[in-house]
Amino acid sequence: MFESYKIAEHIRKFDAYPKTLEDFRVKTFSGAAITIVSAVVIVLLFISELNYYLAPEVTEELFVDVSRSEKLRINIDVTFPKLCCEFLSVDAMDVSGEQQINVDHNIYKRRLDEAGRPLEKPEKE
Repeated sequence: MFESYKIAEHIRKFDAYPKTLEDFRVKTFSGAAITIVSAVVIVLLFISELNYYLAPEVTEELFVDVSRSEKLRINIDVTFPKLCCEFLSVDAMDVSGEQQINVDHNIYKRRLDEAGRPLEKPEKE
């Protein structure tokens, strides 16, 4: 019985909410218990939030965008005045990194003279 009273006296010292002067303060077991429980809850909540902050939840999602059309129309008009048409080709690469080598769909080449005037009709390659 004396042991439990001694433990209760030690716990009463943890009462963190006395509001009056020292002469009028009464440190109670319930006040100390509330202080200890509050401190434990605060520490547990802090550790929980710190763990939640340091280990973010990563969600991976992969989906196919079907809203795009299959082909992208590109119109270009490029003049190479000192290069023969035989040495020209068009290569393309899409977003995924897939290369389209020597693209020749609807590509027209036209020979020009030194002044840049056409010498013949455009040839579809």
